[in-house]
Amino acid sequence: MDDFGNRLTTQTCDSPVPCRHCLRLTRPDEEVILFAYRPFETAGPYSEVGPVFIHGRECPAYAESLEFPADFMTRKLVLRAYNALGQIEDAEVAEPGSHGATLERLFAQEAVKFVHARNVAYGCFLYQLDRVTP
Repeated sequence: MDDFGNRLTTQTCDSPVPCRHCLRLTRPDEEVILFAYRPFETAGPYSEVGPVFIHGRECPAYAESLEFPADFMTRKLVLRAYNALGQIEDAEVAEPGSHGATLERLFAQEAVKFVHARNVAYGCFLYQLDRVTP
């Protein structure tokens, strides 16, 4: 069971889905687990719960924390910028190939501490990008 009472089962999907653990798109023959996830440590009006996929079998965790995941470069994404209190400061739909410029605009705002990347159509939480401080 996930933290919200949903039974965890494996399934296959007809099209690729984003694995939240390794941050790559799955192949149609790979089993996945779909569950509910809240990517916030504190409660609040923006701390929504949403769908997340992971591989049904063990996969390596994404290790390149300062690099945008390659499998997501060609996807349209929602990028939501949050402040330290977990409140939305700004949000943009980033077209394929514009992720870097969009992130620069969002992080140029002093109050922005982290950005969530989400699927445009289904709202799946993909990953969090934190402000890098020198």
